[in-house]
Formats: sequence, C-alpha cells, structure tokens
Amino acid sequence: MKNSWKHIRTILKYVWNSSPGWTVLNILLVLIRGVLPLLLLYLVKLLVDEIQTIAALPLDERDFSLLLTVLIAAGVIFLINALTASLGLLVRERQSYVISDFFDNLIHDKTTSLEYGYFEHPEYQSIFYRALNEASFRPSRIFYGVLGVIQNFITILVMGGVLLMVHWSVSVILLLITLPVSWIRLRHARDLFRFKKDNTLLEREVNYYNRLITAPEFAKEVRAFDLSGLFRRRFFNRKRKWRQTQFSMLVNKTRREIVVQLLAATCFFLVYGLIAWKAFDGQISIGEVVLYFLAMQRGYAYLQEFLGRSSSLYQDSLFLDNLFEFIDLREESKAVESKASLSFPSPIQSGIEFRNTGFHYPSNNRWILRNLNLKILPGETIALVGANGTGKSTIVKLLCSLYQPVEGEILVDDIPLSKIVDSQRVANISVIFQDFILYNVTARENIWFGDAQKPADDDLIKQAANRAGINNVIEGFEKGYNTTLGTVFEGSEQMSPGQWQRLALARSFYNNSQLIILDEPTSSLDAFSEAKLLKYIRSVTENRTALIISHRLSTIRMADRVIVLEGEQVTETGSYEELMSKNGSFKKMVDALSDSFI
Repeated sequence: MKNSWKHIRTILKYVWNSSPGWTVLNILLVLIRGVLPLLLLYLVKLLVDEIQTIAALPLDERDFSLLLTVLIAAGVIFLINALTASLGLLVRERQSYVISDFFDNLIHDKTTSLEYGYFEHPEYQSIFYRALNEASFRPSRIFYGVLGVIQNFITILVMGGVLLMVHWSVSVILLLITLPVSWIRLRHARDLFRFKKDNTLLEREVNYYNRLITAPEFAKEVRAFDLSGLFRRRFFNRKRKWRQTQFSMLVNKTRREIVVQLLAATCFFLVYGLIAWKAFDGQISIGEVVLYFLAMQRGYAYLQEFLGRSSSLYQDSLFLDNLFEFIDLREESKAVESKASLSFPSPIQSGIEFRNTGFHYPSNNRWILRNLNLKILPGETIALVGANGTGKSTIVKLLCSLYQPVEGEILVDDIPLSKIVDSQRVANISVIFQDFILYNVTARENIWFGDAQKPADDDLIKQAANRAGINNVIEGFEKGYNTTLGTVFEGSEQMSPGQWQRLALARSFYNNSQLIILDEPTSSLDAFSEAKLLKYIRSVTENRTALIISHRLSTIRMADRVIVLEGEQVTETGSYEELMSKNGSFKKMVDALSDSFI
C-alpha cells in the first residue's frame, strides 16, 4: 500500500509538471461539483416545504414570491451543474492530450536510451509489454481517479453532515456497511494485479497467436502451410485459460459483495424507518423527509462510487509498478554518451582497431569474441568471413555502439570509440544490416533516412539510388520518389526483396560516411543484379573504409583483404589470392562449397 501511494504521488507530480494550468482548472471544477449536489437537495427541501406551506393557506392569502425565488435558484444551480459537467468534460479531454503526450515522450526517451541488449533479451520482453500496455492510459486514470475521489469525498462529507441531523448513528452505520465492500474490492485489485503480472507470458502468447492469424506479414506462410487452424486452436485455448481464471476471481468477489449488500439493505430499511417515525412524530417537516431520504440514497451512492474509485485508484497504482519497473531499467548508453566528448577523426589516419576485445551477450556468459585483435586501415575494403556464430554480426553491433565490449576496446586513430560523441559516430559510420527495416514511407524518405540529421538533398538521393541500381524502379512509379512503399498504407507500391535491398543500399550510400558497413549486401539479388551492384559498391567504397560481411565469393573477391573469424578470434588474414594459396581454413571452406557461396 505504501508503494502504491508513492507511485500515485509521483504520477500526480508528473501531471502537474505537464499541465499546471489545466490541473488547477480541473481541481476548481471538482470543488464546485462536489458542493452542488447538497445545494440541489437543500433547494428541493425548501421547495417542498414552501409548497406545503402555500397549500395550507386560503387562496387569497397565498404568496408565491418565495416559491418563485426558490424555483429560480434551483434553475440556476441546475444550469451551473450542467455547465460545469460539460466544461469538465472539455477540460478533461484537453488535459488528457497533454498527459498522453507527456508520457509518450517519457516512454520514447526511455526506449531510445536503453541499452540495446534489453531488446535482444527474452526476460525483458514481458517488462516492455506490461509497461507499454499500461503507460498509454494508467497515468490519466490515476489523475482523474484522484479528482473523482476528492469530488466524492467532498459530497460525502456534506451528505454525512445532513444525515447527522437525523441521528448521529446514521452516518456511522452508512460508513461501517461500506467498509467490507472496500476491503473486498481492494483485495480483488491486488489479486488481479498479481494474476496479470504472473501471467504476462500467457497474455503475450495470446496476442502473438492473434498476430500470426491476422497480420499481413504472416499471411503468406500461414496459408502456404495451412497453419491457421493450429494457430486458432492455440489462440483460443490460451485465451480461454486466461479468461476462466480471471472470471473465477470476479465470481468470488461478487459472492462476497452480495452478502455485504444484504446487510446494507437491512440498514437502509432501519434508517428509512427512523426518518418516517420522526416525520409522524412531528419532529421533521415533509421537506426534511425528502431531504433526508435523498441524502441517504445519494450519500450511499456517492460512498459506493467513492469506494469504487478508491479501489480502481489502488489497482491503477499497482499496475504502475510495471511502468516504473521499465523506467528504472539501466540506461548505460546515456551514461556513456554523457562522458563522450571527442570528435570522430576526419579523415581517419591510422585506422579502426579492435584491441584485445572480448564480448558475450548479457543473456549468457558464452564468449562470442575473446582477445580479438584486428585492424582496418583507412580506405581499405575488408571482407569479414566465417561460419555462422563466429561473431561477424556482433562486430557490426560493436562498431555501431549497440553494445560495449566486455573486455578490451575499439579504437579509431587510438581514440576509444566509446568516448566519441554519438552524433559524430552516426555521421561517420554508415551501416546496412542483413535484417534491414522496410520503412513504409516514401522512396525519397527511405533513402534520406541514411542521413536524416541534414535536410534532404534530392540530387544526392537520386545519385545514391543510381549507385544502388534502384533509380529506374522508383521513377517507374506514378509518383516517383514521392511514392509510399510497402503494403501498410493505401496507394503504396510494393517491391521485391531484391529491390528493397537495393533501396537499403541506397540509404547507406546516401550517408557520406568514412566507414561503410555492409552485412550481406547482395544476399537477395540475382547474379546479374549482384554483378551490377558490385560495380557500384566498388565506386562508393573508393577512398573510403568499408567492412563487408558476405558468404558470396564474388563479393569477397572485391575486398582488399579478407579476415577469417573462427573460435572467437581472427585465424587468418590476407588478400583472397594469398589465402587461397595457403591450405588454411578459408581455402577449405571455399573448396568444400560451390563456386558461388561459402
């Protein structure tokens, strides 16, 4: 409970920081709407008493001036109540935009500054899932829940004061019969939170199988292998299990509440009887009877609403654990960037060096690289080869600072890469990953993303497209470079895997970086397109440093030097001809496979 209130205070602080003006206006409206119900009840009491008084008088002695005044006052209060309700909805909607934007920025800032390793670690996927699901609506619900509780509390206090006029025990009884309901709801909120946290994996599986059935990117293979029936069974079996457990919890809660509500009905019967007895005894007027009856009925309704909002508030605060668990994840990349103060050498003089570099992924302690020593000279094109799992893609991730070495260091002209300002690294290292992203934006933007820190240059964009051999395809579209690509948005044009790869290469070529990293740059191309593209790659990498990961001999042959990885380290290095003249692991790999691939 203590932790929950701490979370609520933190969220309220965030809300205040995001929109202090709207918060003050919301609070004022809550205070006004908290008092208005009592004013309306009191005016009803005056109205009934005045009608009773006038009815008892002879026709010629009746004075309707006071009755008219009460009617006008009731109309004004009713109008204020309606206007504040409408205004409250308007203010709430406007502030919800601000709160949503604030927390979207908070989540985006956190996501973009987290260590990259979290995104490849299965254990943290549930944390991401819970946090991103809750962050979209919990903070706003917390804020408006607190306002609702305050409004209900004010109304309950004034209603309780009215009911004290009947007898001191009425308010006490009303409070006591609602405490068990409060305990039941708080317990259910806690149980529901624990259930959802313990079953995050089950919920993720439900959503995963739903995506397999409905998402366009899976449709082709699911239909080709007729997997829809299997996936639907798995989806409904997991969903049924999820719902059954959750529904049984709700049934238990409802059973307990029914017992308590029976007790409440009995108490209501006794209190209404007491009010009726006082009326018959002449202790209270008919108007006061109406006032007490309405105060009792509405007071109990407001008390139920107060307890309901309190339990919902408690439940929302519990789920905020998910958001704060995410926010508290380590941001090593931000810490590294704050210490970085050096510029990327321009031009590179001595080269890029891995010095006694060792690395293993956070999820296990198996070394991918250990005591790795290699140097890439300025203007040199390096082909990095080796069997799967030897660390080729890991070297790319280290060069892009997605990970930091566990041992040793990476140097650029003897300057540690970790001490170079992040924006400088991005401007000087261009990369195309094997699993590059298919951006569903225009062709122009797809290429411009290669150097989006600068304004788009249409001439350079077309030049990069020409080098990648994709310009004719793009200009063949009706809207040319303004054509939206992919299958997500209406009016888009789809491209083949090979065309997408050439577009990704154009993105890399557009960045006038000193180091170009190409991970399997021709894997999706046919032999003709590959030969044409290799010519462009040679022209683009001329006088620039390039690191190419490939299994194709045609690509490897164009390299100035081949580096062979095996068993966590470099085992061979030299030109293609030099390595083929030796009876080493490289030659054995080439001889063991076809003429096209290793």
